[in-house]
Amino acid sequence: MSLRSQPLSFRIYSGAVLGVLGLGFLLAFVYLYASEIRPHQIQGHGLIQGVARTYYGDRTTTRLENVLKGSMADTVNPDELKAFKVWIKNGAQKEGFDKVAPIVTNNCASCHGEGGTLPKLVAYDDIAPLARYDTGVALKSLARMSHVHLLGIPMLFFMLGYFFVKTRWREGLKAALVALPFLAVVWDIAHWWITKRYESAALGIILGGAMMGLGFAFQWFLSVADLLMALPKPPPEG
Repeated sequence: MSLRSQPLSFRIYSGAVLGVLGLGFLLAFVYLYASEIRPHQIQGHGLIQGVARTYYGDRTTTRLENVLKGSMADTVNPDELKAFKVWIKNGAQKEGFDKVAPIVTNNCASCHGEGGTLPKLVAYDDIAPLARYDTGVALKSLARMSHVHLLGIPMLFFMLGYFFVKTRWREGLKAALVALPFLAVVWDIAHWWITKRYESAALGIILGGAMMGLGFAFQWFLSVADLLMALPKPPPEG
């Protein structure tokens, strides 16, 4: 039996599940834009560059350098800025902190000292996190994200595919579309890890997300179309 020839109770059940899945699909785009795309747009980053910043990071500079060359540029002279750059280039290790510690004490501690309203920046442990290059999402977080997505997202596609395979569409089309999102989620997550090592692989993440979205959209629309065809025709007037 195709989806459109199922009993009324099953068609109502199908419509309810498909409706909720469709709403969740739309809200996923809203969340993706608000949490991933818009923040990078504000910083002047394109889509590929923004994805690369998330997983690969920005390994050309540090937050400390950006601040000292930006809003806090008037607090250090060129020689002091050079000392910070040398310390950062050498790994921002505790052993070499004595080279910049006097600069921190003389130039920063008055505003960033103990008990102030600004973040405390007086000791090595305060400064070091700002002096490390951004290497993107941490490996622990990446592993957590990966297993959550691999266990969670396929369940959504399983629910959607359960209805789609019952539709009247050709078997070849159904076979391709039900497989696409599962392949796409593996492709997508694999490129998270590849991008962590190679910045140029960020495009693969975008392609993986696009394949998942298209796979979901086609299955949803074709399932809903088949379901609507199952509705009884209204009786003729008169």
